[in-house]
Amino acid sequence: MKKTLAIVLEEADLIELMLIMMDDDAVSALAFLRRHMRGKARKLLEGG
Repeated sequence: MKKTLAIVLEEADLIELMLIMMDDDAVSALAFLRRHMRGKARKLLEGG
């Protein structure tokens, strides 16, 4: 079953994400995901 997970980003966060992707920075990418997705994936899997 497919589920949708969306995040809303401020402009500064979007720029940070683009820089992470351009630098191919795995450590920063994981930190970004942890900061912006904290609890959202778990909540979605639990039926939220």
